[in-house]
Amino acid sequence: MLIVRTYKSLFILLVILLISGCHLPYDPVGPASLPTGTFTLLSVSSTPVLPTDTPRPTSLPTATITPTPVWVFQSGMITCPILLYHRIEEPPVPNSSAARYYTSPADFEWQMQALKDWGYTTIPISLLVEAIMQGAVLPPRPIVISFDDGYETVFENAYPTMQARGFIGVMYIIETAVGAQGYMDIAQLQTMTGDGWEIGSHSMTHPHLPAVHDQINYEAGQSKIRLQSEIGVNVETFAYPYGEIDTFVVDKVAEYGYLAAVGLGTQYVNDLGTLYYLSRIEVQNGTDLVAFAALLPWSGQP
Repeated sequence: MLIVRTYKSLFILLVILLISGCHLPYDPVGPASLPTGTFTLLSVSSTPVLPTDTPRPTSLPTATITPTPVWVFQSGMITCPILLYHRIEEPPVPNSSAARYYTSPADFEWQMQALKDWGYTTIPISLLVEAIMQGAVLPPRPIVISFDDGYETVFENAYPTMQARGFIGVMYIIETAVGAQGYMDIAQLQTMTGDGWEIGSHSMTHPHLPAVHDQINYEAGQSKIRLQSEIGVNVETFAYPYGEIDTFVVDKVAEYGYLAAVGLGTQYVNDLGTLYYLSRIEVQNGTDLVAFAALLPWSGQP
């Protein structure tokens, strides 16, 4: 059982998947039932209900000129949403169950512009981890933007859109998918890391980790080593496939040298107690401006 040290006492971290569904072509059916009796639920706020049949915004709030944000030292319990995206492209079948993992380039652009207008500053996930563990200087409205699996449309569509706004992100890569059709190759990943993006491991083959304990070294340990060697960067965080964990998986991820790990959820506040299951908020296909704002701790002008 993983024991996490907080400010004044020890308490047990037993978190599990709150939202299953990280899509991967290797397993299009989706996650199987989770094992029972091996972990407990982390109490979080309910998932925002996304409005239906709401027209896309035709315009965003007009940004006024605001002062340069003043970065201040923060530590311990940090308010910093972590958004989760997968494919930045139009879904081939708009009303299918898999469509949730697609965000159209147009929608993604207005979402990034909304964040810019609302005064958000993207930070690398390593800086968030540093702030939680020992404190760090952060902007007033920090946000981490993450992408799972390593789809090529992240390079083609998300990367230039974010670059135009001075944003960076973190990519959680399936190691065996690097260079495969539809996925980013090493050169593309190196281009993005050269501009401040970070790389994390999303395992070797995207399995249900609680069901394959005998493969955990290959999936979590070796994927870290290979990604570091191939791309030439440190890989310090791990994204659990499907958000699934048990205590064995969490212990091994920590043992293999990851400083933190990310899962799924609806929270935007994290601390030492969630360091190996940082909550990430999935932005699903069709999210309108009202629903997007509801996912975040701040909206409107700073």
